[in-house]
Amino acid sequence: MYSQGETFYFDIDDEEFELHVLQEISVGERDYLLAEDFNGRKHVFLYDEEEDEVHLVDDRNEALEIIDYWKNEYLGDEDIGDWDDDEYYDREDDYNSDDLYDNYDYDDDDDGDYY
Repeated sequence: MYSQGETFYFDIDDEEFELHVLQEISVGERDYLLAEDFNGRKHVFLYDEEEDEVHLVDDRNEALEIIDYWKNEYLGDEDIGDWDDDEYYDREDDYNSDDLYDNYDYDDDDDGDYY
């Protein structure tokens, strides 16, 4: 089987595509391979373990169901929010490192040599 991140070539409608493996997915008794081309289009393949081959899933509805399953199960569909609204970044924006060193005299007149 192909590994995540691996590249393979496949002919779709008499055109060769270079595809990158996003995920191997098992749904029920079937093993699928989810891949993406350079244009960002996702393709779903059925993996035949006995023949060690992949076959493009022609049924658009089945392919969309597998992609939706992958998005929900593997990517998670949680909205992590906008980082601009995060309190951590608000605290960082309020933090001024110059305030820490305002009372420290870096240019003292001590001409001692330090090693």
